[in-house]
Amino acid sequence: MGLEEKSGDIRGKDEGGRMRKEGGMGKEALVHTALVPEHESSILPDPVRHGARKVTLDRFRNYAHLEVDLSPGFNVMAGPNAQGKTNFLEALYLLATTRLLRGQKDAEAVLEGEQSAKVSAELLSANTEVSITLERGIRKRAAVNGLGLPRAADLIGRMPAVSVSSADLAIVRGEPADRRMFLDLELSGLHAAYLRHLTLYKRALEQRNALLRDSREFTRPASAFEPWEVQIAHHGTGLRHARELYTANLAPSAKSTHNEMSAGETLHIAYVLKDEVDTEEGLLQALQATRNVDVARGGTSVGPHRDDLLIEVGGRDARLYGSQGQQRTAVISLKLAAMEHAREQLGGPPLLLLDDIFSDLDLRRRGLLVERVGGLSGQAVLTCTEAESAGKALLNEASVFRVLSGKVEPA
Repeated sequence: MGLEEKSGDIRGKDEGGRMRKEGGMGKEALVHTALVPEHESSILPDPVRHGARKVTLDRFRNYAHLEVDLSPGFNVMAGPNAQGKTNFLEALYLLATTRLLRGQKDAEAVLEGEQSAKVSAELLSANTEVSITLERGIRKRAAVNGLGLPRAADLIGRMPAVSVSSADLAIVRGEPADRRMFLDLELSGLHAAYLRHLTLYKRALEQRNALLRDSREFTRPASAFEPWEVQIAHHGTGLRHARELYTANLAPSAKSTHNEMSAGETLHIAYVLKDEVDTEEGLLQALQATRNVDVARGGTSVGPHRDDLLIEVGGRDARLYGSQGQQRTAVISLKLAAMEHAREQLGGPPLLLLDDIFSDLDLRRRGLLVERVGGLSGQAVLTCTEAESAGKALLNEASVFRVLSGKVEPA
């Protein structure tokens, strides 16, 4: 597909070669733009059918071969620890984001003794099969209906999903990079324009950083930096505006959920610019002004790759002062807000992936979570050691599977 940029807009050509405007670069751009990946038509899928009808795993983690037919509603995967529950959930997460749930190298998800692994799913929203192949020593490959995509990232947006797992505690406990990753993953799954900004920003940043390192030994003219700095300023400003708007959209819902689950504690979130530069022109000037300093440090010191997401509970930084319970509740509140926002943007709820989150919650918070999830979700996959922990109300509506030794069977 051809892509052009004119007057700060991102435009793409559809399958018929027609120009399609994806959205402007202003702060409102990614709120009002059509939420369809650039590789799809402008017709949104069935608004309540995001998810997977049938999932097939080959040589993935501890599964030699597995085929599972999922319910379009709730699906409960129950079984002892270390039997493959999270591995199954991770396969769905991989199809939604092209990333492994636990942040490992792709090759680590290939069954021991095998060269490659493949995960595929038939979508609820269309007569479409999506797949990802992981192979040792080779970049992951993605396909739609058996036809390979130019990049694995082109699969993002085909099966939108929101996940909640213990690994998400890094959003609160971890470094700024973990919080930026949260924003990038959620926004990339909703907005093709954001994913394009992110991809081109990273490429330009890598090129500028390489020039900075080379400049320690060889003098580079300003003209060598300027093309990359223009791209960093342009795409970086697009990222910042989208992140600021997204955070502002999540804040009310996250605050409300946290207040309910914590019996009155206040959650506050805000996007924080490290260099306080909020315009494309200002960021370009900052890049030029810091060029000599950046040569000495060997990296770019201004831009959205340095920003952070502030998360406060009761007016105090949750990373530094929050208890484990407060941090966990903050993460769940953020994720449910992301789920609600995605539902509004997509016209229907995304696939919800819940990995053993009930075990760390008391009965009151567990009940509130089940109630909230039930009101938000279309298709959901929940893992737990005992199916009963999901509660009678949820189980009455769910398909329950027993997971044991790399096998998944209806309970």
